[in-house]
Amino acid sequence: MGAPVIRILGGGKEVGRMSVLLRPDNNEKRGILLDAGVNFDEEDRPVFAATYPPKYVDAIVMSHAHLDHIGTAPMYFISGSPKVYATRPTAQMAKLMLEDFLKLNGYYSPYEHREVKALLDATEYVRYGQRIDIDGVELSVYSAGHIPGSAFIVVDVDGTRIGFTGDVNTIETKLMKPAHLDAIGKLDVLITEATYGSSLHPPRARAEERLLAIIEEVVDRGGTVLIPAFSIARGQEIMMILAEHDPGVPVYVDGMIRKVTEIFLENSEYINNPGLLRKAYNEFNIVRGWRDRNRAWKHPGIIIASAGMLKGGPSLYYLKRIGGNPRNAVILVSFQAPGSHGRRVVEEGLMPGSEEPVRARVEWLDFSSHADRRGLLEIVRSTKPRKVVIIHSEEDVAQKYAERVLETGIPENVVIGENNAEIEI
Repeated sequence: MGAPVIRILGGGKEVGRMSVLLRPDNNEKRGILLDAGVNFDEEDRPVFAATYPPKYVDAIVMSHAHLDHIGTAPMYFISGSPKVYATRPTAQMAKLMLEDFLKLNGYYSPYEHREVKALLDATEYVRYGQRIDIDGVELSVYSAGHIPGSAFIVVDVDGTRIGFTGDVNTIETKLMKPAHLDAIGKLDVLITEATYGSSLHPPRARAEERLLAIIEEVVDRGGTVLIPAFSIARGQEIMMILAEHDPGVPVYVDGMIRKVTEIFLENSEYINNPGLLRKAYNEFNIVRGWRDRNRAWKHPGIIIASAGMLKGGPSLYYLKRIGGNPRNAVILVSFQAPGSHGRRVVEEGLMPGSEEPVRARVEWLDFSSHADRRGLLEIVRSTKPRKVVIIHSEEDVAQKYAERVLETGIPENVVIGENNAEIEI
């Protein structure tokens, strides 16, 4: 038997499109797939991760339900039938995300609804701390602190413990407790995201205070606040902040945020403060049709709507209705990818698809659900690996983070993962 080998199928020197194949004994006819995501090019067309022959993939483990970690996974069911492991909320959200992906991008997708259904039917729910045997390889998952149900995956191959962060966060938020690092223990190899490996986030309390201050200023002058937010986690985080600090005006929630909130409430053990989220869901105005939607923006209030980057959905509709009035405000609380409508609003001050200026006040606040450099180094210090493999990070960021990891004196070596490269464990 050979030593374990990992192959980077996506996420090497790039953010997103995460996919890592672990061959436990370097047998090319056997592998465990850790995530299988998709990115989008400048024209918003999907760019899938590389794939491995499906007949040689024993299992797929989905760390969480964001498309950049699951968007390629159904491809393995075109000609294969691997086992799939995920937490219950991850599997439930994956159904929403993959069906929405096909609705928007089905023309470019090699798989269809049939493969998505096969993936979901093959999924076995796992719970934090549970141990699963995959043909002699032991798999366990722990809270990654990123979004509800997100998993820090540990694979034990003949006593060699390999950790895969997925996306990870080490701070407490309204929605999430930090990654459960104490439960993970020592690792031999750490495969880690490093999206923000060269920077620090502002304290979360400061971001919350800034959000509430802007809302108060706009509402006091009779304006409407639009908060475009990711459907998974970011929308619910903003709902909880507002539920804790009554803004004194109607709050509307629109888009897929509603369905995801219902999934979270069904899986309340995966969130930090379920009572606060339930309060928000019960007290806020859930938009259920065009009559509600037309009413939401015509009076002073707050609208939380997907999509977070103004890619489409109700947030884009609301922007076109309120963006021309300087009394109103647009507060972006999600990552804005280069080339996205949201980034154009921030950098150029123009309405998506036109040269018309956005006259509403525009703010962009940092509510990231990824660990920053400080948090990522905390993971290294806690797990004490002898080897660190950096993925899900732009090349310059990965280089800077690798230097910081080596300065800790903990790992013997640090590798910056490259797509299609193989790394011996």
